[in-house]
Amino acid sequence: MKQTNNQWIKDALLYGAIFIILLFTVSFLPVVGIFLLVVLPVPLSIFTYKHGYKKGLVLGGLILVSTLIFAFNFFFLSLPLTLLAILSGGAVGESVRRGRHPYETLVHGTAFYMIGFMILMAALEFVMGIHLATEYRLLIQDSLLQSQQMMETVGVTLSESELAAVKEQMLVVLDVIPALMLITSAVMSLILQWLTFKLLNRLEKRKLFFPAIRRFNLPKSIIWLFLVVLLLSLISYPEGSMFANILMNVSLLIGLLFSMQGLSFIFYYLHKKRQPKTLAIVLTVIAIIILPVGLYVTRILGIIDIGFMMRKRLK
Repeated sequence: MKQTNNQWIKDALLYGAIFIILLFTVSFLPVVGIFLLVVLPVPLSIFTYKHGYKKGLVLGGLILVSTLIFAFNFFFLSLPLTLLAILSGGAVGESVRRGRHPYETLVHGTAFYMIGFMILMAALEFVMGIHLATEYRLLIQDSLLQSQQMMETVGVTLSESELAAVKEQMLVVLDVIPALMLITSAVMSLILQWLTFKLLNRLEKRKLFFPAIRRFNLPKSIIWLFLVVLLLSLISYPEGSMFANILMNVSLLIGLLFSMQGLSFIFYYLHKKRQPKTLAIVLTVIAIIILPVGLYVTRILGIIDIGFMMRKRLK
């Protein structure tokens, strides 16, 4: 027992030190730190996997105290980043420890990433006084002004209506922030989970892996949700209303899920036809490169796959 207690303390010191080094790098080297944000929760996920979420919370508390004492760079930025890493890393590590399905682990990580992002945005908004929506509008205004000046230098003049149309399209991003946050959380959770699997396979001799892409299959009930959202979207709502924004975000997320279903069907079809996996990868890359056309094609393919049960019809 004493040896076990000593081991988790040693691991806490080791993984805590690794986390502090990563946090230091993220805080003082912003260019490099952007890429290390995904790696930041990894020490906590590994430690939580090895010793459970209770000891993981203890380590997280010690790291928070260290952040309070040393206040790396800006305290109000370091603290939310630390909370983000503790929540996401602990959720993924504990889920893997309990033997959850990789997709279930992905959902857990995504949910806690979302919570962490909301804490980070609240810290920026209410503590540091940085209003992201206002900053984004100012950025658009400056970009349009510079673009207009550059166009005038080559003899092209943009009318006020054209500038207003471009500005309106760029402001759509503000309406789909919830969906973008969820997508970002899912991508970061996926990368975190993949890194955790790789390290645990090496350190703990585990055999953790994601299911093959061809096995990804949405429930048929999502078709009905899609039809409901589609019918509600045909109704005209006041511009900027909350319900219209909710429909826009839900529609974006459902469309992305159908696109994933379409890509999964491509992998499934080529696997059934005994085609090389590289062909499916090439088609996926092409679909991503020719956005948004590629997403629309895969979305339609995904809807057909679910609605007509194409996988069962393949011979």
